[in-house]
Amino acid sequence: MADQNKRSFWQIMLILALALLGCNSVQSYLDTYIAAQPTPTATPFSVEENVSELFVSNAQMTVGDTTDAQVGVVQIVGAEISIQYRWTTSGGEITQGQGTCCITYQAPNAPGSYQIALTVTYGDQIVQRAAVVQVEGPVVTVEPTPTSTPVVPTVTPDPTDVPLADAAAYFARAEDRYTRREMEGTLADYTKAIELGYEPLANAYYNRGYIYYTQQDYAAAIDDFTKSIELNYDPLGLPYYNRANTYYYTGKNEEAIADYTRAIELEYDPLAYIYNSRGLTYRKIGEYDLAIADYTKAIELGHSPLSWPYYNRANAFADKEVYDQAIADYTEAINIDPANADAYLDRGRTYKTIGEISLAKLDFNEVLILGDDLQKKAAQTEIDELAAP
Repeated sequence: MADQNKRSFWQIMLILALALLGCNSVQSYLDTYIAAQPTPTATPFSVEENVSELFVSNAQMTVGDTTDAQVGVVQIVGAEISIQYRWTTSGGEITQGQGTCCITYQAPNAPGSYQIALTVTYGDQIVQRAAVVQVEGPVVTVEPTPTSTPVVPTVTPDPTDVPLADAAAYFARAEDRYTRREMEGTLADYTKAIELGYEPLANAYYNRGYIYYTQQDYAAAIDDFTKSIELNYDPLGLPYYNRANTYYYTGKNEEAIADYTRAIELEYDPLAYIYNSRGLTYRKIGEYDLAIADYTKAIELGHSPLSWPYYNRANAFADKEVYDQAIADYTEAINIDPANADAYLDRGRTYKTIGEISLAKLDFNEVLILGDDLQKKAAQTEIDELAAP
């Protein structure tokens, strides 16, 4: 699990909102909306450091297939406001779970690479998570696995500790357990495949590292990603990218930037996502010009959804107090996604900062129409402040 040295507040408890543990039990906390107070504020809490990477059960899909996607979160019990989730996709459909920590995604009927994206909002904090799925055409024939697999009688359950023939069999069973979200068994089988010398060994280390990564065991994930890099995993940019993400979540920003940069040098696709992620890291350490440059590159490369790098670049311009550019980028994000309540809210705040009160009110009122409960609450607070003597 992730380091928790920053989570010593008595009000905070750890709730991993993974489908493996059951999303409904977590959602009972998230759906509880506390009545608005005169000046509601979020309990001190860094969303960026306490929302995990987006986990997709099956990233290799066939047209029309469904898979689950979810994030792990730290939830604050007794907070005045709740965490909000908004899911989007560049292709396919969110069929269940919109507004919750975990959803069901259905692939489109056209093969290709598609992004599942999530925006998490808590107070005035907004973080973004994304994952890519590969969708292939209908499978006409299935080649048998060229390794022996023990036949288990159908009248008895499959023992979880049954010895298998070789490293390839353990690797294959690990993959099967992963699709069924049996994470302990998946880790055990990948470990056994490594011990038996599975080839290519880099694949076993990378896959085990990714499971550790989704379980937020970041130290173990870094070790395995590093080993897969040393063993020349193909494509090599992938473990660099995910090790960068892991460094990011553990606060090792310089290491994250170095790995994002290496993934870019190796031309790991889609590059737009890496530039956007490195931009987030640069902004996190106050390197706003470098963040702006990376968001600009993500825009040029056609990041999907395109509104994300425009919105992120607007935030960086606002950090620099370059308000005209911030407003221009918030406006472009709105033009791309007219229902983007976050962009309306932050553009309104920028207008408020520069004294354009009438324009700020227009944006805040738009949020009252488009936003979720949390966004509407924030907009109403801004409107009340403007009305105060």
